[in-house]
Amino acid sequence: MLILLQLAWLGWLLAFPVALDSDDALNFAHGVTRFSVLEFAPHFPGYPAFIWLARLINLAVDEPARAVQWASLLGTALLAPLAALLAVRVWQRPSLLTPVWLLVLALPLTPTLALSGLSDGPALAAWLGTLLALQHRKIALAGLLLGLLLALRPSYFVLALLPLWLGMAQKGTRFRFVLPIALVGLTSLIFVWQADGWAYFSEGRRFTDGHFTLWGNTAAAHGDRLLSWAHTFQDQLTPLWPLAVGALLILPLWPRSKDHAATLSPLWTLYWLALLLWTLFGQNPDNPRHLAPITLLGIVLLAGRLPRRTEGLATVAGLLLLTATFTLPRPPAMAQAAMLAEKTCPALVTQWGVRLLRETTALAVTDGWYQGDAHLALKQGACRLSRRPIAASEMPTAVDQHWFAPRFAAEPGLWLAIPSPVTGNGANNKQHRNGAKLTQTIQRQGNNSVTLTAHP
Repeated sequence: MLILLQLAWLGWLLAFPVALDSDDALNFAHGVTRFSVLEFAPHFPGYPAFIWLARLINLAVDEPARAVQWASLLGTALLAPLAALLAVRVWQRPSLLTPVWLLVLALPLTPTLALSGLSDGPALAAWLGTLLALQHRKIALAGLLLGLLLALRPSYFVLALLPLWLGMAQKGTRFRFVLPIALVGLTSLIFVWQADGWAYFSEGRRFTDGHFTLWGNTAAAHGDRLLSWAHTFQDQLTPLWPLAVGALLILPLWPRSKDHAATLSPLWTLYWLALLLWTLFGQNPDNPRHLAPITLLGIVLLAGRLPRRTEGLATVAGLLLLTATFTLPRPPAMAQAAMLAEKTCPALVTQWGVRLLRETTALAVTDGWYQGDAHLALKQGACRLSRRPIAASEMPTAVDQHWFAPRFAAEPGLWLAIPSPVTGNGANNKQHRNGAKLTQTIQRQGNNSVTLTAHP
């Protein structure tokens, strides 16, 4: 039944239109046809194994955008079974298979990763596969999967710490563990070298510095981003997330009951804490997909403390949550906003998907990061695309705001502000600058819309 449900879930996601919704996904699609980190095809560190996987799929579909989306989808489809099998093996409880499988499928993060066109899903599958192979003493396979993890998403190097420690602790088999990692690493190095040479390392230094100091929006550079992480946790894991985090941190002190046949080394909790700190200080809270590693490992660790009498309740809860995740197939918010903007806007100002919009629409797109250029474009009648509601004071004229709902809770929604037709004289503009009339059109799922008119 679980396999049938998994196939139905996969078929449901395959019914969604193929549409890239971020610059990163577009970069991967470019990398399918021509790999060059210097040309952002894709961006640093290059993700060689994901490019190999997408190119393999592209041989069958001959469409780079579809190839990267299917690569994400196929990798993400392995997360639920691998997490469930890992929980069963770690805790020696076969009855955990169903509830863990359903809970991972029901996460809003899971379909988001599947349709993102990014490398997160396949890399997480390789990570869970590595931990599972180590539990079964398949040392060579674990080394191969760990090498693929680092080649799929090198920025997941923190995820490699525990499997690397566990693999190196197997005396007498270290060579069989390290050799596949070295071979995959050498192959990846040759692949990126043949495209960019020494310039690859210069780009890596520039990209890393920019991520942590300028445009990465990390707490390492902006301490106030920690508060943004609190909002992201609440949106994705409900207001009960502090209880789950607290339970994970005291896991080594949790006394074993008669129902628990296995104990877990404190190393696992320390590992989860390291992943949490890396997420909080090294990742962008605007992208909930960065919560995936700690969420998946947290489910595996907490599942072992689930009383046996509540396993049936957890299974029912997983089914209900999975039902709540279901939505009718439709394009992402970015694609919907782009379609409306092409029909109604002479130009566009945005900080999200700048390269994507420039390459997939006929609009003149100004990067909102450059405030002078953005202000000039808005004065000339450009529309504004944003992840947050756009205040009247941010626009030189009155605007109609259109809200494009996300497909899943882990995706961003978008606001598109379109200048209203000019119907008055100069006093009208002065009245608007004082905060007069603002019309907001909120576009819901489907074709229905509600218009709200606010007067100060």
